[in-house]
Amino acid sequence: MGYCARRGPPARRPQGVSRTVKIGLELVAHRPVEVRLGTFFETWIATAGGCARRSLGRDEYHLRLAIAPGGRLAATGRTHICQVDLEAAGLGPNGARQALLAPVPWPGDQVLWGIRTNCFLDPADLRASARARLLTEGGRVREFDFADDRVDLQVVAPGRYLIDVTRLLAE
Repeated sequence: MGYCARRGPPARRPQGVSRTVKIGLELVAHRPVEVRLGTFFETWIATAGGCARRSLGRDEYHLRLAIAPGGRLAATGRTHICQVDLEAAGLGPNGARQALLAPVPWPGDQVLWGIRTNCFLDPADLRASARARLLTEGGRVREFDFADDRVDLQVVAPGRYLIDVTRLLAE
């Protein structure tokens, strides 16, 4: 069963609470990150009710290149396949496209950000090399790192992480 598969019935929401908020999450290079042919990232947003609709993101790199600090490595809600070194071609910085926002029930459920990658197999490498951005409706962007007290990074397996971003969303 995948990360987004439902396990049991959806969580009950208190009566009168049916609001949603649209959010997106991005993985950003904190220092230069070298990607190579076959590097991939899968990201998604999940709640107790399962994977949030339209939140799955997939980023694939089909060549060797460097992503500069501040460059986007991956994001939720869309697919990005990198086949051209934009910097070498004089077309701008290398990096993935911006996250697309996905609806998430809020307030209420715990909100988790799932990451599966073959780039950062060790959590220490993820913490040292990357930061993150939480995007919400209205253009608000909150940057955070994985050592932030407001997030909880859980290691599921090498290269597989679940990050609880509920407290960030509550601010």
